[in-house]
Amino acid sequence: MLFNRPPLFELALAGALRLGGESMGTLRALTGSLGVLSVALLYGVVRRVRRGEGWLALLAALALAVYPQAIVYSRFGFSYNLLTPLVLLTLLGLWEYLRAENDTARRRWLILAALSAGTGLASDVWMLTLFPAVLLVAALRRWRDALIGGVVLALPFGLYALYMLLTVPDAFLYDLRSTLGAMGAPLEEQLPNLAVNFATLVMQDGWMLGGVAGLFLLRPARLRRLALLCFFTPIIATGRVVALHSLSFYYLIPLLPFVALGLGALVETGAPHITRTVREGLAVLPARWQGASRWLSARSLRALAALAALAIFAAPVVVSALIALDNVQDGFHTGIDPFLVSGAEARQAAGYVNAQAESGDVTIASPTVGWLITNNVADFQMAVAAEGETTPHLPSDIPPDRFAFDPRFEHAHFVIVDDLWRHWAGLHVPGVYEMMLELQDWPLVYRAGSVEVYENPARTLP
Repeated sequence: MLFNRPPLFELALAGALRLGGESMGTLRALTGSLGVLSVALLYGVVRRVRRGEGWLALLAALALAVYPQAIVYSRFGFSYNLLTPLVLLTLLGLWEYLRAENDTARRRWLILAALSAGTGLASDVWMLTLFPAVLLVAALRRWRDALIGGVVLALPFGLYALYMLLTVPDAFLYDLRSTLGAMGAPLEEQLPNLAVNFATLVMQDGWMLGGVAGLFLLRPARLRRLALLCFFTPIIATGRVVALHSLSFYYLIPLLPFVALGLGALVETGAPHITRTVREGLAVLPARWQGASRWLSARSLRALAALAALAIFAAPVVVSALIALDNVQDGFHTGIDPFLVSGAEARQAAGYVNAQAESGDVTIASPTVGWLITNNVADFQMAVAAEGETTPHLPSDIPPDRFAFDPRFEHAHFVIVDDLWRHWAGLHVPGVYEMMLELQDWPLVYRAGSVEVYENPARTLP
């Protein structure tokens, strides 16, 4: 809970690692499969909502399949990828709950919506931001249903919390207090944060802008209201306190199907308007072209107008698909490349440390490299927090007995520095810049590209 990560995704990952081996490829296969599942689920949900009309479902699924951000982030090993299909099941449950004609059917669909959202909370605290949408829909229909929904929402996390309280109550309560405390921010900062987040998202990503606009064009009206509620409630809840762009774009992974759904609605609604505009334009051609205009109207005006609409909307899809195919083979390029670490360089540096370290040695590294270390390893935020400093993701008063070993900087045998240190941690994590200054007096014992390994000259053992 200290990292807002109840264990559901990690349990799924543990099973995948046992089957596929402990590699980054297994992790990415898991989240990539969840991305593919989300595309199929989006198609199925929208087709059911539209009672078999397949065009919007097909357009939305196609948009999600080629949406560059969705492709890239399903290949990052973020636990938020597990939330995406759960959010879609929540949307389906709420839609069918409102459409059901008897109490039994209504309760079944409400349970599906609430159980999907509640299960997501057993993976990431982010899912809590969708709870108000579920409870509001139920309360507007019948306040007693909101009570049922609330119980079901709380059930998965409640079982997890009960187990933690029975086994490690002090640690769980500390983590819970820290997590809830981190969700707040001064009121005067929340609206500016939200405005900056939303403006940055729509200005930097044309797909996001088109998708948000398209959500307001969705039909039927009930789907439009549900989609807007499920999209904007989490954005408001998270965007008021944290960034939703750059390195923190992963918070939006569960909401990317709504962007695709909006894009599908934009095409569905916009194509007829373009077709009509082209036909009207041809109808007012100069007199010498009137004959051609009549011929076109009779023979192929409709097809020509449809081709114009297709050219406008198909170009981004085709180009994105071609770029995605190229990137799958040659590597993706993202806006956060300066913070990422070459896999080959990370493995080389970790291999050196694993070969040189002795039993009980402590290594400090970024998580990108640290997972490869076979000895005691901590990331730079743990090293800082152990000194009593607050970091972006850890409080300053973590009890010392919560650490499996002493991760403080002076106890490290090796320190592995990469671009995540240089371009993020050194600027945003207190104490890391000072560590990097002190490392200038340590011997640089190994370098693999941009990844550097420093050895403590005192070789202090914990």
